[in-house]
Amino acid sequence: MNPLSIRVAIDVGCERHRVAIGLPDGKLVEEFDIDHTASGFSEFFHRIEAVERRHPWPVAVAMEGYNGWARPLDGQIRRHGHRLFSVNNLKLARYKEIFPTPAKTDAIDARRILELFRLSEHVPLAKDTLQEVAPTAVVNDKLKRLTRRRKQLVQERVRILNRLQADLHAVCPGLLSITPDAANLWFLNFLTCRDDVSRLAKLRLSSLLAIPGVGKTYAARAQRGHVLYLAICLLLP
Repeated sequence: MNPLSIRVAIDVGCERHRVAIGLPDGKLVEEFDIDHTASGFSEFFHRIEAVERRHPWPVAVAMEGYNGWARPLDGQIRRHGHRLFSVNNLKLARYKEIFPTPAKTDAIDARRILELFRLSEHVPLAKDTLQEVAPTAVVNDKLKRLTRRRKQLVQERVRILNRLQADLHAVCPGLLSITPDAANLWFLNFLTCRDDVSRLAKLRLSSLLAIPGVGKTYAARAQRGHVLYLAICLLLP
């Protein structure tokens, strides 16, 4: 890290962030809160620019919650050309245990992160707590967001499907025997074609074939009378 640099520490919250700006000698220049809004981000960069006019040095920013609550502020910091450091929360907690403070507040946490900048050149634990975020191409950031979103959607689908299968096992387990996968579209259309699951046993072949995704093969499965009948009987008193 450049010994002559403006150090900015951010204690990230879900709605407001605590910011501390310091100089290489450890002097605290400014300390303030910003809202997690466009106006709050604008104030953040305006204050940094004011310090840069007095001290024309590069800016290094350290923040908790990189790629979490810190978004989109973390991306804006990198687009402004500032060096960005992610604070390792586990190592920060360890650092606080070794060098405790009398209280826990957002203001104190921001100052402790600022303190890590100054000690990172001398104390290995402080250096390991701050991990620089390497710049990446825009397309890589977009791909990362899309793949993470896809993973979340897949996990949500699995949870919903597990609940559906558990409910079917509880009320009419025979229905699950007509399909190897309860997530099949034809099976979901079949389940929802009537507002009462007990009415499924009375569906005629013409009604089954009118269901989207149900052809002769799936209609034959749904018409397995003895399986469906036994399943529906479980619903009756």
